[in-house]
Formats: sequence, structure tokens, C-alpha cells
Amino acid sequence: MSLALVLALLVVPGYVVAPVLFSLLDSHAQAGHVAGSIFHIANRGLLVLLLAVAAFWWRRETGRLRWILLFVAVCLIGANEFILSPVIQDLKLAMGPIDAVPAGDPQRAEFGMWHGVSAILHLIASLTAALLVALGPSGSGREHCKP
Repeated sequence: MSLALVLALLVVPGYVVAPVLFSLLDSHAQAGHVAGSIFHIANRGLLVLLLAVAAFWWRRETGRLRWILLFVAVCLIGANEFILSPVIQDLKLAMGPIDAVPAGDPQRAEFGMWHGVSAILHLIASLTAALLVALGPSGSGREHCKP
């Protein structure tokens, strides 16, 4: 159940909320600010939730693949939150509102590159979470099959 919540916290902000914000708000700067705030809250929640999953798995037969996938998800989300987000935020502060920055500006290109890296990490984290959900509950699974 908690892994399904992890998947939802990755999919909904990234693939539902952010596109809606950019389609409805007049300013890309404003949409980006709101989306960034949502991602910040979701990422922190995801990290806490994944630590709770690890604590739950600690004394269970979980299997190496699940632990590797959990570790990958934590690393990707942590990198996005604590490494890439500060870089992107610094670029936004240096540029000012992105709507006013010319398309050929090197700062805008650098912002686009880091934003793209962040989006790729988010996609891989989403796919990792989907794989964890698809693997089903940890353990042998026999306790779930009793009549």
C-alpha cells in the first residue's frame, strides 16, 4: 500500500499537476514556482515514506531486488531534492522570471538542461516505484494466500 502511495506521489505532481499548472497559469514563472513548491513537499514526503518502507522491510524476507530498487528510488529523489533543485533555484534567482529571458540566453539553456536532468531522474524514480508496486508485497507472499 505504501509503495502505491510512493508511486502516486511521483506521478500526480509530475505528470498531472505540473502540466495543468503550465496550461492554466498565464506565467511560466508562476507555474514553475507553484510546481517547484509542490515537488519540494512531495519529495520530502517521499523520502520519509521510503524510509518507513525500509523500516518495515528491515526484518522481513524482502529480497535483494526490492532493496536495490528502494535504494535507487531514494537516491534519485534525494538527488533531485538536495542536489538539482538548489541548482535550478539558483538559476531561477539569477535569471529572474523565465518569461522575460530570451530564448537564446545561455542561462535559459543551462536552466533547461538542469530541468531536463531533473525530469529524467523523476521519470526513472517513477518507473522504479512502478516496478516496486508491480513486484507486489515483500516476503514470500504465502501469508496473503491463506483461505
